[in-house]
Amino acid sequence: MRNLLIHFLAIHFLAIPSLAAEIKGLVRTFQGRPVAKAVILHRASDSKTLSDGNGLFILNIPEGTKITLEIIHPDYIEQEVSITEKDFTKTIIITLTPYIRQKEEVVVTALRYPESPASVPAAESVLSEKTLQEKIVPNINEGLKELPGVSSIGAGGFSLVPNIRGLARRRVLILIDNARITSDRRTGPSASFVSPGYIKTIEVLRSPSSVFYGSDAIGGVVHILTKEAATQDGFGGDFSAKYGTTNAEKGIGLSLSGRAQNTGYYLSFQGVTAENYRSPRGEILMSDFTQGSLFAKVAHLTQKREIRLSFLGARGKDIGKPNQTSRTKPTWYPSEAQNLVQLQWLEKNVGREGEVSFQVFFNPNFLETRKEKIKEFKESESFSKTQSRDYGVHLAYGKKINQNFRLKGGIDCFGRSGASAANSDTFFSETGEITGTFEETPYARGRRRDFGVFVSADYNGIQGLDLVGGVRGDVIRLEAFPGGESNRKVSSQSALTGFLGGTWEVMSNVIAFANLARAYRAPGLSELFYTGITGRGFIISQPNLSPETSFNLDVGLKIIEKRFFGGIYAFYNVIDNMIERFLLEESIYTYGNINRGEIRGIELELEYHPIPGWVIFGNAFSFQGKSLEFGGYLNDIPPPRLYVGTKFWINRFSLEANATIQKRKNNPGPAEIEIPGYERVGLKASYFIDSSFQVYIVLDNLFNKTFLIRPDPDAVEEPGRNLLLGLNFSF
Repeated sequence: MRNLLIHFLAIHFLAIPSLAAEIKGLVRTFQGRPVAKAVILHRASDSKTLSDGNGLFILNIPEGTKITLEIIHPDYIEQEVSITEKDFTKTIIITLTPYIRQKEEVVVTALRYPESPASVPAAESVLSEKTLQEKIVPNINEGLKELPGVSSIGAGGFSLVPNIRGLARRRVLILIDNARITSDRRTGPSASFVSPGYIKTIEVLRSPSSVFYGSDAIGGVVHILTKEAATQDGFGGDFSAKYGTTNAEKGIGLSLSGRAQNTGYYLSFQGVTAENYRSPRGEILMSDFTQGSLFAKVAHLTQKREIRLSFLGARGKDIGKPNQTSRTKPTWYPSEAQNLVQLQWLEKNVGREGEVSFQVFFNPNFLETRKEKIKEFKESESFSKTQSRDYGVHLAYGKKINQNFRLKGGIDCFGRSGASAANSDTFFSETGEITGTFEETPYARGRRRDFGVFVSADYNGIQGLDLVGGVRGDVIRLEAFPGGESNRKVSSQSALTGFLGGTWEVMSNVIAFANLARAYRAPGLSELFYTGITGRGFIISQPNLSPETSFNLDVGLKIIEKRFFGGIYAFYNVIDNMIERFLLEESIYTYGNINRGEIRGIELELEYHPIPGWVIFGNAFSFQGKSLEFGGYLNDIPPPRLYVGTKFWINRFSLEANATIQKRKNNPGPAEIEIPGYERVGLKASYFIDSSFQVYIVLDNLFNKTFLIRPDPDAVEEPGRNLLLGLNFSF
């Protein structure tokens, strides 16, 4: 009887229903369109609801439980969202990612305004923040290497340089939030100092874009877009860490963000260090590196204007330059510094829905190179330091004249001042005593000034057709005092470039594009004036180099369905006065113009989601490059390559398998060698402990193969089997 009484009291008095919390939200796409009939599920209480035709929903859940919502829709990737008590008083915004990102995601294109990828009349790829996290890469080059048409050049290690469609060495323009990045390395800028930890997206345009950016975009653009300051009031952060087995790579990152009223901030510190990596045949000397950076951004955003101020300070230390002679001629970069300050101002609704954009940046930077010569003892030591102060100004006005016509024009100014290079050589006896020294100044007081004026137009008044065009004029002046001379050497050029392209909706979800472009590249200060040691040997400058100009034709076809994307692209590129690097004798190089170079090729890419939780993807390319003057092959043309993979994910767990197959390189350029083909297999896995805590695993070179990727005479073997572990925690 007593037990029955206790049971009665427990049911009627103690089992009081918990209070309910009401959550209001909006489910939308990247373009802001509402998503109807999305399931919003709170699995802990089994409470669920559907979004209405406006994407709105109201969900009642018990208080006191862990509030993690799952959002499910057949056309979008499932997503988890963590809700805190402070979110109960406001409408939460949930942005869903489509299975096929090309269909709805907005990107910033070479046209310098937001545009859907389907409307871009060129071949382009977008690398997302999530993809970079899953790859656990130390720099952007590692993140780009599996994109269609993208490879790399260099002997190996941390500072490889992106190569787009067989064009590199200052022919690919690298931008950070529209600020131009330069480098005095012979291979051109690598932007290895930019940590993936504060990158939002990387956009890769595989067509010439000189009409919008001037010199150095003759081979395409790699545009790095950093993470934005917080857009909602409050405080948050992110912590990440990683470890790699083949080189004891250790990385750590901490980011903080917050917002009060209309002003937000983002602050991030990222650091990575690694020892020499191991190939299946042994240790690769001089492949170690240390890199650290601090990135800060403050943004003031209103309906009328957007103002952003940012700073990126990066320091590299003892970055190795591995090559075939690292044991007897070790080479490394003891120190590298970048100090990029930017101000961006966008004024909206100027002159009836027009926009004025203004940007200014300043980047003092330097690079040190050290090389030793060792036989029975250290015979000599060489040291070089190059430095400059880079700056740029951009001012433009854009306006929609009517519903179908957009016009934009502006001016660009890019410059380098205080550019100089200093070399020194020290010679030693067998006992280590200094037997002699030699110092020289390859050039001093170098300056570069680029001034450009451009205008572009976008017209979509014809059903199914979108036309884009532009013209640009540039004047460039480079000057320096070479070799300590008192007489200044000057190189002046001017260029007129243009772009005309269009997209045509052949039928629903089938889009064709074509473009014609004329682009150019002026030789850099180091090509004209620097003679001395480099990371790979000794270079002799050529002050009489002519600028490169090109004519390019691109065509492509894209099929974009809800669960399928396919693309096929072809291009033909002719470059006059192509600047090539020639090997004079062992480890001694120089530059020279060839009359005309021709590069042509084809690219394929595919992404298919047969069912929710399963994707098949891949891409392939094949290029050819020849000199039309001598008939010989060009440098930097990568061998044909195929990349394929598949990925499964169940709830919070995902597993990916991928493979790369590259054919033999049997047609090397004048500064290259033949290399065999290779096959490489990799695995990736991730587990979301909850929406704020993720663990990533990457197993690269699964079968521990020995292979070369690049036909560089100094190229070293790639890393052997490597297990990378990473974690990311948001708060």
